[in-house]
Amino acid sequence: MMLFKDDSKKSLWNLSIIGLYIILIYLPDITRYKNIVMGLIGATALWYLVRDFRTIGQIFKNNLAYALFFLLLAIGYSVVISVEPALSLKEMNKPILNGLLLFAIAFPIVLYKETPTAIAKMVMVSFAMGLLVIMAKELVQYYLEYQQNILPFTTKSQLAHREISYALLFFFPIILALWALKKNHSIINWLLLSVVSLLFLFAILGTLARGAWVALAISTLLILIINRQWIFTLLSMGICVALFFGVTQLPNNQFINAKLKHKLSQTNSGLRFDGGTQGSALDLILEQPIKGYGYGNQLYHNVYNQQVKQHKNWVFKKSIGPHNVFLAFWFAGGILGLISLIYFCASFIAQGIQLIRKNQGIIRQAALVLLISFLGVYVLRGLFENAYINQVGILLGLMLALRYSLLNNPSETLTQEDKSVS
Repeated sequence: MMLFKDDSKKSLWNLSIIGLYIILIYLPDITRYKNIVMGLIGATALWYLVRDFRTIGQIFKNNLAYALFFLLLAIGYSVVISVEPALSLKEMNKPILNGLLLFAIAFPIVLYKETPTAIAKMVMVSFAMGLLVIMAKELVQYYLEYQQNILPFTTKSQLAHREISYALLFFFPIILALWALKKNHSIINWLLLSVVSLLFLFAILGTLARGAWVALAISTLLILIINRQWIFTLLSMGICVALFFGVTQLPNNQFINAKLKHKLSQTNSGLRFDGGTQGSALDLILEQPIKGYGYGNQLYHNVYNQQVKQHKNWVFKKSIGPHNVFLAFWFAGGILGLISLIYFCASFIAQGIQLIRKNQGIIRQAALVLLISFLGVYVLRGLFENAYINQVGILLGLMLALRYSLLNNPSETLTQEDKSVS
C-alpha cells in the first residue's frame, strides 16, 4: 500500500481489484473468489463506461485494439462456417467472450484515469506477488507429495504440476525486471535472486513441459538483451549449459531420474513434423486451407478422429491437439484465422517495443514484463504446445491501459527516473 500512498481512494480501489485478480488468476480451487473479484471489476468498468463513454472510447482507437477486433471477427467467421456451429459457439464462450474480450475491455476501462507510474507499479507488485503465491503453493504441494512417496520429475508428479507451467511463464519476467530496476546490488540482493531463481528452476523443471522450457530460455535471453545486461546474459547462458550437462551426465538418483534426462534431451516428442501433432494438423488444414473447419479444441478432436483412418502415417490414432496456436487458428478460420492471429501478435509486439523504447524506469520494465509474458506464455509456448488465449486478455488490457495513460500523461514518458520498487 505504501507504493500507492499518493493515490486517491478511488485509484486504490481501481488498482487493488485489478492487481488482486492478477494475483489470483492461476490459483486453483478458488473460482468463487475470482468470480467475485471479476464481478467487482466488471461493475466498476460499467459504472465508468456509463459516466464517461466518449472518453473511454478513445482507449480503443489504436492499432492494437483494431488487431483484437479483427481477431474477434475472424473467430466469429470460424463459428459461422463451422462444421459444428453449436459446438464452436460453446467453445468460444470461456476463452474468448469470458476471457480474452472481457479482460481486454474491462481492465483498461477501470484503469483509464490512472497515471502510468501507478499502473506500472501495480503490474510489478501484482506479478511479483502472483509468482510468490504460485511458487509457495507448488513447493508445499511437492512436500505433501513427498510424504506420499511421490517424487519430483516422475509421471505421477508431472500430472499434478504440468498445468502450472503456464502460470510460471506468465509471471516469470518480473524476476529479471525487478532486478533491472535496482542500479546497485548488495550481497543480499544476489542471495535473494539466487534462491528465487533456483526455486523457480526447480518448479519449471518439475512440470516436465519442454515447450515451457524453450519459451523460458528465449524469454530470459530477450529480457537480458533488452536491458543490456551483457555479463548477466553470458553468466545465465553458462549456468544453463552447466546445469544441462550436469543433469544429463549425472547418474540416476532419487531426484535426477531417467525421465527428466529424457525430457531434457528429446527434441521431437510425438514426431511433431512427421505425421505427429503438427504434421497431422497441417494435413487437415491443407484439405481446406482457405475456408477452415470451425473454432474449438473439441471440434478439432472430432474432425481429427473422423479422418484418422484415412491417414495411416499419423502417429496418434486419437487427437491430442495441433500443438501450435497458429495451426489451430488456421484450422479454425482458414487463411483469415491465420492472418488475424499473426496481425494480432505483431501488433502486440510492436506496441510493447514502442512502450519500452520511449520510457524509462518502472514504466519501461512494466511494459517489458507484459511483452515478454505474452511472448513466453502464448507465442513461444504456442509454437510447440497448446496455449491458452484466456490470460492474453489480461496482458492486452494492461498494455492498452498503459498506452492510453501515457498519451494522457506525456510528461511521464521520458523525464521519469522512477523510484525503485524497494
